[in-house]
Amino acid sequence: MKGILCATVMSATFLVFSGLAYPAAVRIAVASALSLDPISLAQQRFDEMQSYQLVMRSSSATQESKIIRYSYKKPGYVRMDFTQPHAGAVLIYNPVNTKVTLWPFGLGTLPVLTLSPTNSLIQDERGHRVDRSDIGVLLGNIRRLQHGGTTTTLGVENLSGRSVMHISVVGPGTMAVEGVHRYEVWLDNFHKLPVKVMSYTPEGKPLETVLMDAMIVNLRFPVDFFTP
Repeated sequence: MKGILCATVMSATFLVFSGLAYPAAVRIAVASALSLDPISLAQQRFDEMQSYQLVMRSSSATQESKIIRYSYKKPGYVRMDFTQPHAGAVLIYNPVNTKVTLWPFGLGTLPVLTLSPTNSLIQDERGHRVDRSDIGVLLGNIRRLQHGGTTTTLGVENLSGRSVMHISVVGPGTMAVEGVHRYEVWLDNFHKLPVKVMSYTPEGKPLETVLMDAMIVNLRFPVDFFTP
């Protein structure tokens, strides 16, 4: 194992001095060699990118299934275009004024509601908030469980034709972060970010399954996309 680490670091160093690799790619290679923690690599990938868009499909035993086109741009703009439930509804969070604008019947229609992200009208029964809904927050929660907990790499799998790495993270004792004690995470082997997440209570009860499809990283959104 030590030989593999040395070889990887030396290869990354060679790429730096030969000018054959971009700095971001080298940082990822070096971090991979030194930490070998896929969750940390996913966090680094999120830190380096500026925006993303995906189709989010979530389901649980107690809530209605959701299908949402989810768009995110730093420093924290979020737009959700709903297909299910509330087809046509659009919700946008603006981190500058810390307000949520909701068009229940579609963008450009009335009524238009301006709400706090803590308003129960736009939270689900687990208290999920739009201003804390991005991949960075998810990875932060997973990393909190890692401290003192157990992280297990279960291997490479195939998920809808994509090569993914299956990771299991269990918090120490009965520790839970936002009600979650265990995460099963599938990281896409191309962009290193989560594409499927399953969460469980300390008692082992499944909470939610989230699939993240059609992800585009560093997408250039129209100028008024988050401020229509």
